[in-house]
Amino acid sequence: MNKLDTFMSEAKTDELAIRIDQLSKTYRLHGSQADQLIDVLNLQRFGFKTHSKVQEFPALTDVNLQVERGQRIGIVGRNGAGKSTLLKLICGNVTPTSGTIDVNGTVQALLSMGLGFHPDYTGRENVKSSLQYNGLSQAKYNEAIEEIIDFCELNEFFDQPVKTYSSGMQARLMFAAATAVNPDILIVDEVLGAGDAYFIAKSKRRVEGLISNGCTMLLVSHSMQQILELCDQAIWMDQGTVRMRGDSFDVIKAYEEYLHGPIQTILVPNVNSIDVEDGHSGSKGDIEDVTAPPVKRPDIARIEDRLQEPRFLPHSSEPDLQEVNVPLEHKFLARGGLSRWDSEPGLKIIGSTFVTPRGESNEWVTTQPVRCIFTLIGEKEAFFDTRFAFCMYDHLGKCILDVVSGRHTFTTQKGKLHRVELTMNPLQLGPGEYTISISVHDYKELALFNSTRRYDLLSRSLAVKVELPDTLKVIESGYYHSGEWVVEPAK
Repeated sequence: MNKLDTFMSEAKTDELAIRIDQLSKTYRLHGSQADQLIDVLNLQRFGFKTHSKVQEFPALTDVNLQVERGQRIGIVGRNGAGKSTLLKLICGNVTPTSGTIDVNGTVQALLSMGLGFHPDYTGRENVKSSLQYNGLSQAKYNEAIEEIIDFCELNEFFDQPVKTYSSGMQARLMFAAATAVNPDILIVDEVLGAGDAYFIAKSKRRVEGLISNGCTMLLVSHSMQQILELCDQAIWMDQGTVRMRGDSFDVIKAYEEYLHGPIQTILVPNVNSIDVEDGHSGSKGDIEDVTAPPVKRPDIARIEDRLQEPRFLPHSSEPDLQEVNVPLEHKFLARGGLSRWDSEPGLKIIGSTFVTPRGESNEWVTTQPVRCIFTLIGEKEAFFDTRFAFCMYDHLGKCILDVVSGRHTFTTQKGKLHRVELTMNPLQLGPGEYTISISVHDYKELALFNSTRRYDLLSRSLAVKVELPDTLKVIESGYYHSGEWVVEPAK
């Protein structure tokens, strides 16, 4: 290798915060603590014998990973997949069985908040020992302690023994101490979920501040929304190996589909012999809506002077939308295609489309109507008592809109199609890019929705873009809710 190649190789290495090559970690499992002691201290050479056979558990196997400076990487996987072991190896808490780890920079790990905190010492004393352990000078300590006190909001409890703290107070103190030092690499393992909602939001802002200063972050979390919100890339670990790495959305979508198991073969209809009742556009098929009779709408003219701007009364008139045939395919797929979760046999969603005033389109306009049309296929002859769900997620994976239907009962046969429509007239959602999940379930009261039998669920499988009309750009908002205004003399 010439000098130029050597220089370029070193420069490229300097861009890496973490480099892992062929990393493996195998734990030896013993039947008792006595057997473990004999094995660890190699007391067999003195005639000591273990009473049970040592078993080996491969926590990690031949892991290769490169993390560039400033990257924010989420790590997902089931319990026992090797996530925490990987973080402990990076931190140097455990040694690898084989392979190499190169860590370029200082590391601050939030693997187990409170590790090293003494319950009989005060909060101030524990924080002081933690900061001194991290090598802070006295000048920097004085600055950090004031910032920690402000972040914790423990007030007079800061000088009380930690054993008198509630679990939430301990979490606030420990998190503040762990993040008081600005590291080159921040490792977080499931600790952002500690404490109440106020503290979690405050912790997220703290982490975002560290990241914005160029800190590299590895985050292990079972919260998919948290990964999407804080990380630009994700790693899916499974049985001690890296199963997938890439854009956070792509990895999370694949991981969620895997978690909910494989789906059975979906019946595909013969396009030339479709059995669909009233299959022309605008039909409801043979689905019977047995919800309570609609409440009589108020007289529009009577309340018109009390409506908001822009002026609309939801579903006060029939939308003028193009008629389309029942869709036999999904026309506006999200990145990564369909993600179908494992479900009960009986009904499956085999087609979808969206209709706007411009025709079939996944480009929607706020305050204009949109109709979502889905095609169900029967997998057997049966009577179904169902409800449907339609969810929209923003680019961070947060559910922004959830529309759950009332009760719908119908009978189907194998291969028979049914048309399901959801009309939003007008669309009140603000601008942005969204992904959509749709599902069909057995009907039960809404409080039991998550435990009902599910016939099909397409997760984050469709994509739409919502735009604002020019008339609303001066009042851009995430949602435009209908309402009534009244001004009258006070009594």
